[in-house]
Amino acid sequence: MAYGIFHVIFRTEVLAPLLAYVGPVREFIGWEFGDPGRAWIALAALVIPHIGLYYLLFEDRK
Repeated sequence: MAYGIFHVIFRTEVLAPLLAYVGPVREFIGWEFGDPGRAWIALAALVIPHIGLYYLLFEDRK
């Protein structure tokens, strides 16, 4: 089953338009991990908004 999924994604051209969006994401990941400071900034940019979201969702409202 896993090989079937791999085959459909990477061996056929069915998802080629979708995989075209992966290129810039790969470049961004390579860019941010090229310098550890950038990786920490990217991690903070992802984590900090989620902390606020979790606070709003799971706040103890009395």
